[in-house]
Amino acid sequence: MQRFCLAVFVVIAALLSACTDLAEAHPPIVDTSKPVQFRAHGDYFEIDRGQGWQKFIVNGVDLAIAKPGYYPGDLAATRADYDRWLAGIADMGTNVIRVYTLHYPVFYEAFRDWNVNHPDKPLYLLHGIWLDEREDGDYMTDSTALFEDEIRKDIDAIHGNADFPERFGKASGHYTADASPWLMAWLPGDEMDGNLVAKSNEKWAGYNTYNGRYLRMKKGGLPLEGWVAHEMDTVLAYEFDRYGEFRPIGWSSWPALDPIHHPTEAPNFAQDVVDCDFGQFELVPPYDKGIFTSYHVYPFNPEFIIYDPRYDKTLDAFGAVNSYLGYMKDLKSRHKGLPVLVAEYGIPSSSGVAHINAYAYNHGGYSEAEQADIVYDLYHACLEAGMAGTVAFEWIDEWFKRTWVTTPTMLPADRGRLWLDVMSPEENFGILSYYPLPDWSKTVDGKADDWTATDFVAASQPALPTPGGLTQVQVAADPVYLYLRVQLDTVDVPDLSQVKLLIGLSTAEGDVGNHRLGTLTNAEGAALTAVNGGFESMVLLDGETRELRLDVGYDPMPRINGEKKTGGTPLSTQDGQFVLENQLVNNNAQYASMDVEIDGVPWLPPPKQFHPWGKLRVGDATKDTLANVQVGQNGVLEIRLPWHAIWVTDPSSRSILWDDPATPEWDVKTTAGIRVFVATVEKVGENFHILDAAPRAAVQGATLNADLLPLFAWATWDTVPNVTERRKPLFYALKTAFAENP
Repeated sequence: MQRFCLAVFVVIAALLSACTDLAEAHPPIVDTSKPVQFRAHGDYFEIDRGQGWQKFIVNGVDLAIAKPGYYPGDLAATRADYDRWLAGIADMGTNVIRVYTLHYPVFYEAFRDWNVNHPDKPLYLLHGIWLDEREDGDYMTDSTALFEDEIRKDIDAIHGNADFPERFGKASGHYTADASPWLMAWLPGDEMDGNLVAKSNEKWAGYNTYNGRYLRMKKGGLPLEGWVAHEMDTVLAYEFDRYGEFRPIGWSSWPALDPIHHPTEAPNFAQDVVDCDFGQFELVPPYDKGIFTSYHVYPFNPEFIIYDPRYDKTLDAFGAVNSYLGYMKDLKSRHKGLPVLVAEYGIPSSSGVAHINAYAYNHGGYSEAEQADIVYDLYHACLEAGMAGTVAFEWIDEWFKRTWVTTPTMLPADRGRLWLDVMSPEENFGILSYYPLPDWSKTVDGKADDWTATDFVAASQPALPTPGGLTQVQVAADPVYLYLRVQLDTVDVPDLSQVKLLIGLSTAEGDVGNHRLGTLTNAEGAALTAVNGGFESMVLLDGETRELRLDVGYDPMPRINGEKKTGGTPLSTQDGQFVLENQLVNNNAQYASMDVEIDGVPWLPPPKQFHPWGKLRVGDATKDTLANVQVGQNGVLEIRLPWHAIWVTDPSSRSILWDDPATPEWDVKTTAGIRVFVATVEKVGENFHILDAAPRAAVQGATLNADLLPLFAWATWDTVPNVTERRKPLFYALKTAFAENP
């Protein structure tokens, strides 16, 4: 019987008794003839294919499975999905697939069949055992019984020897496909909350050692470390008793719980509250396959990777300062002689940014081509630091994901899975993309060939006899962008350094919004004032200025950033003030009260940093996936705007931000649609004089009649049809990297 110090688990034996009954329900099944063996040995993994032990670098990928329109718990992947994904993963040169939790039987059937049918391209499995996330309690008291039940279920299922009924949010069914011949290692656990870890240590403070059946602590340690050793021991014991097999095992963790104290990390977000070492365990014979440590490591979070002066002086192979590499080397130095696996790493291809790292790479703000280059560099940084391998995050873009900079206003929250928010970095890590959507999306490339007569027409009018004329404006929508096609009266390619264009967007119904579009005047120089409605957003293309701006009275950013208590409510104003929104990044407000010294020198907390939401990129979207504006022959000008940037909080239900100041939560309303007004202008002093407007009929003297702007009421949706997978450049970058280190 495993002992956690003086038999700590006797204290919670009642919690485990039910699980013991389950373990005895089946007779032992022993098969030790599997030809492929793995072990964690020294600083690396090794593989024995029947010809002796050889070094094995993990070139892995996290198999995300939440397709557009679904949550991970829906486990909606089909056999066709798995077959296609496995073929693509193998084609990328991957040798290991990581899964976080048990999948439905169809995955193991597809996985087994792939390996049986492709012995020259085997895929090995790094299998997680999911530790349910907690918001209170402590792990040792409240998680043990459920987690150990999950351990037994997962082991039996992977060996093709399980049958259990439907479970909410978890896989179930009849498991007959034995995937164990290709099971490389176990990786139970997840990113545990630092506060709950501290609470666990405090509650069980008397238990600081563990002497188990196959693992024991090298020295006295934290109670939570002993609990982790016990759970890893439970995995080893159950699989050996039932199936006669041993394989390497680690614990899934993250830098917030690493064994290094980081003085520049504030405790506000339960990060660096406790320093844990989940690699300080010894093997107890006959177990001989070894343990390893595992971390999810990104170059932008936690913030100590950005700010710690131990890291911001590290130079990479290109001679550039790379704090990510600095941290990786420090992390590896704390686990000498033990494999360290980077089980998550990556960069999102998103417009939005959540963290900025001046010494490495940001949390978003990169095109797909830039994403590929950066992840390639991160891969090599991991190997340069001496890591045993990497697992790229993640296989597909997952639309349900949330990022702290967008979560408060992605409403209704349960519909986020139905659209892709490019302002949310977490939704855009994938190697595969589901954008553009066939028969739905427009390509912003300066060509009008994908616009048809059936697309919504916001204005159509004859050309003016003078330059600067507008002949047509069309509008379209998909689950990612609002699109505008503006037709200028010219056969040439418009010169954006000369063309000055102002576009008003009215997203809120009623007599709200700003009734002045900046300093826009009519041709005679009289201030143009809207009636019967105003504008919440404005696009300004003025030489070097290419911006999406928000009515200052509607702007929710000061409230989101903690600077004001109000915002996000459409108001009726006439001040013409539209601002470039600035999102607070890096959680820097947490450092305000810190008093830290490093090596006797006071550490100055970093200043607040902001990311502008409305900076528009000019380019061909087929080459720059973050391009917002492009021009082409015959006066074509195309624009696409992310939904969240114009505060459509859910395009699938036409919900817009419309906060009720009387309630503490953010509020939304359903809009009937969007009205668009376009004007070509010339700048006279501080004013913009109209050269032409679309629709012209809406301008009557010094009045802009919003009732004469056609309403674009795009179709809503409750399911996501017609998505197809597309390989991002990241696929080919990883394929190159993996081929360099087979």
